[in-house]
Amino acid sequence: MDDFYQTLNRSSDFRSVFEGNQFLPVPEDWFLLITDIAGSTKAIDNGRYKDVNTAGGLIAIAVANVYGHMDFPFVFGGDGVTFLLPITYLPSVRSAIADTIGKIRTTFDLEMKAGIVPVQELYKRGATVYLSKFEASIHYNQCLIFGNGLDLAESWVKSQEDESFLVRETERTTDADFTGFTCRWQDIPSEKGEVVSMIVEPTRKDYESTAKIISRVLNFIRMEFGEEEDYHPVPLSQLELDKGPYQEKEALVHSNGKKGIEYYLRLAKIKFEKLAVSMAIKYKIPLKSSHYRLDKLKEYQARSADFRKFDGTLKMVIHGSKKSRIALEQFLENMESDGLILFGHFVSTKSLMTCILKAGASQEVHFVDGAGGGLTLAAKEWKQKRKMATSKQEVV
Repeated sequence: MDDFYQTLNRSSDFRSVFEGNQFLPVPEDWFLLITDIAGSTKAIDNGRYKDVNTAGGLIAIAVANVYGHMDFPFVFGGDGVTFLLPITYLPSVRSAIADTIGKIRTTFDLEMKAGIVPVQELYKRGATVYLSKFEASIHYNQCLIFGNGLDLAESWVKSQEDESFLVRETERTTDADFTGFTCRWQDIPSEKGEVVSMIVEPTRKDYESTAKIISRVLNFIRMEFGEEEDYHPVPLSQLELDKGPYQEKEALVHSNGKKGIEYYLRLAKIKFEKLAVSMAIKYKIPLKSSHYRLDKLKEYQARSADFRKFDGTLKMVIHGSKKSRIALEQFLENMESDGLILFGHFVSTKSLMTCILKAGASQEVHFVDGAGGGLTLAAKEWKQKRKMATSKQEVV
């Protein structure tokens, strides 16, 4: 059932997915690919949050280029990406991920860990994995994952008890293809003062309870922050092309981590493309590249921005005022006190965006995170609460 995901019905918006059970079980001959940047919190403490996010973008485009398009299920978590893929692609994906491990170390001096778990093994243990999707834009379908299988798979990979689940750099048989990876925007200041990165986990795991909790959180955000365009973390007025070292990092990614002739040619190409985009935007010149009109590039980026997602936890990056953020914190703290959720959050003044593009398929996604640590530091707070909750249950 390689086309299982492509044939899923698409919801018109994110909220509507939870208004009726639109999740279907993943075929048992699929597999979960879990990737993670080891030591990401330490790297972020050293000011390298953008390196961590960029590494996640590389992982996603490496898999997309094996697939040949981007209509497959994946969730970006700030310091890693989780995928669900048919078994047909396992050998090629495994090699691409093995090579990406080395490229991330060479280019960013970061260690990437990866594991592959067959869905069939999860089902044997009584775990569940369900998928749904919604149309974020005409160029990007976003998946939503529900069930306890993801937690179980992550525990198996992290424990390393079964080494057959792990992906090693030595398994590389071909080079990973990073065509379509770009990183050309400055950090994006909030128009309203703050950017909130948050993770919300419902404590009750049945679908009906989970859907009610997620809908309740989304409804509060709508009442306090406004409609989606009001809290969207990529305001067009604040989008500016980057002039710093990340164009050099992009060139390095596309030249096997070596500063040779290929690197300098790539860097020149990036600078020329950025100049063309800048001129098109400034003078409203309707230049075309792939499915893009370059003078409308900012609109494309915002439309396909990946700033809200669900993988058993609600992950969002939103912008708003300090007043709205305090109201949100109070709302979530009350729900947590009632035993309904566990949550983690991180507050900054900017967001950042890493982009991947499949030009031939007219598909794109722009991963959004809070600057300074975003979802990774929100996860740190959430996991600490999770650990404390587990300890209390064991004592009881």
